Amino acid sequence: MQDFRTPDLPTATVLLHKNCRFLGLDRADPKRAVFVFEDSEKLQRILREYWRDELLCPAQSLLSDFKRAKHILFDHV
Repeated sequence: MQDFRTPDLPTATVLLHKNCRFLGLDRADPKRAVFVFEDSEKLQRILREYWRDELLCPAQSLLSDFKRAKHILFDHV
């Protein structure tokens, strides 16, 4: 299966929140880290809902996952 890559922190936060399989962080480009997820039908559905502004998430849980995404991005060099 292919992987889905995004440098976008909010998108990565949503995918983490929705329990998409996180594969790691690609730091091949020293100026930009890229979140890597396993691509799936579920992930693609979540992305469609997110970009259409139809995705509903509990605010506190989403903010907690935003902190988690930042931790992955900034604390794991």
